[in-house]
Amino acid sequence: MIATVYKGSPVTGIKDRAFKGCDITSITIPNSVASIGDEAFYGCSSLTSITIPDSVTSIGDEAFYGCSSLTSITIPDSVTSIGDAAFSGCSSLKSITIIDGVTSIGSSAFKGCSNLTSITIPDGVTSIGDETFYGCSSLISITIPDSVTSIGVRAFRGCNITSITIPDSVTSIGYEAFYGCSSLTSITIPDSVTKIYSFVFNNCSSLTRVIIPDSITSIGDDAFNNCSSLTSITIPDSVESIGSFVFNGCPIETATIPAIACSSIRNSELKTVVITSGERIDEDAFYNCSSLTSITISDSITSIGRQAFYGCSSLTNVIIPESITSIGILAFFKCSSLTCIIIPRSVTNIHSSFGYCSSLTSITIPDSVESIDSSAFNGCPIETATIPAIACSSIRNSELKTVVITSGERLSESAFYNCSSLTNIIIPDSITSISWQAFYGCSSLTSITFNGTKEQWKAVEKDDMWNNETGNYVVHCSDGDIAKSEDE
Repeated sequence: MIATVYKGSPVTGIKDRAFKGCDITSITIPNSVASIGDEAFYGCSSLTSITIPDSVTSIGDEAFYGCSSLTSITIPDSVTSIGDAAFSGCSSLKSITIIDGVTSIGSSAFKGCSNLTSITIPDGVTSIGDETFYGCSSLISITIPDSVTSIGVRAFRGCNITSITIPDSVTSIGYEAFYGCSSLTSITIPDSVTKIYSFVFNNCSSLTRVIIPDSITSIGDDAFNNCSSLTSITIPDSVESIGSFVFNGCPIETATIPAIACSSIRNSELKTVVITSGERIDEDAFYNCSSLTSITISDSITSIGRQAFYGCSSLTNVIIPESITSIGILAFFKCSSLTCIIIPRSVTNIHSSFGYCSSLTSITIPDSVESIDSSAFNGCPIETATIPAIACSSIRNSELKTVVITSGERLSESAFYNCSSLTNIIIPDSITSISWQAFYGCSSLTSITFNGTKEQWKAVEKDDMWNNETGNYVVHCSDGDIAKSEDE
């Protein structure tokens, strides 16, 4: 016990380092003491109990640092401040009661209290300092009052909390605040927060649910890295910047996101994506997302980047909105389950974007297209096509059965050369010439529908061998039919 009077004067404080490293097991502090100094009981590793009287108003920095045998402590309501690392390393501390008088808890105050299971932060506290509960690996429950406005760097890193309610009063959550909280299953970020800092929820391996509010404008690097149970995410349109590796190691299956976040969620488990805003889907955005089956693209998007959906081998259908003006090279290359594509009228150029879509059997290309790469649909077994004349050679293959040509003046040389399955084709009356070998080898061709008169068809300039080795087709004109034998 500490005396109340020393050399005739009352004891009003315990000086800095007063009992540092002492081999004491218990101590009673008299009611006359108003302050406990810095490192006052630092390293008193045998200290098991201590009574702090109502007269104490402050506990200094590292006051009980490393008191590894201390199991419980009650901090009276007279105390207004707990210093930095005041109880850091009290590894046997299982319970602590902080009465409502405390308004300030210093950084690392309870760092490394590995047996601490629960704590209630009193209403007067306005901030949880850096590393306050870092390494409290048994801490499963904590109550944060509405008075708290900030949670510091690494504040709860390595804690065992399963859930936590962050009040609307909090405006800032620091770097690595919940890093490695491997039992945390859900988190709701209040709309008072505007930024998610780097590594905040990194390695929260049980996290399955995250609610990100519309107030968030940026998400830092690795914010949710290795959240290995996180399968669904919604990111609001308010997010203007997103760092590297934000969702790295997260098996996200469903996502509702702005375009800026596409690359961040890329993984082999991804199945369904709704893009809600933005102007561009970046190159490689969903590269080799082999489980992706559904994508919904906002009509705010104007361009799809190079290799954006390369190797999305489970993607069966995609609706490209009319807002799209540019589709990058290899954008849908090897989307081997894609069966149908309708190119919007806003597109004027088609690059080598759909090569080796080995299930693509139907294609619609608008009249707005002015140029198209010859390899745009290489390896695609297209059976039915609605296209302008400029696109004929690009869809040529042995599986082609039905073609509707919507515009143009000329069918180019070898346009449908050896399309041996082609049975019928519709040609507009705008066509004035058919080039050499245009239908050569179309051995199944039985019907040509020409949207003009017989006289107009006969006036169409036809080069040599344009119809060699074709089937016995009939040309159906608006005023009658013409047999192949008459079609010279």
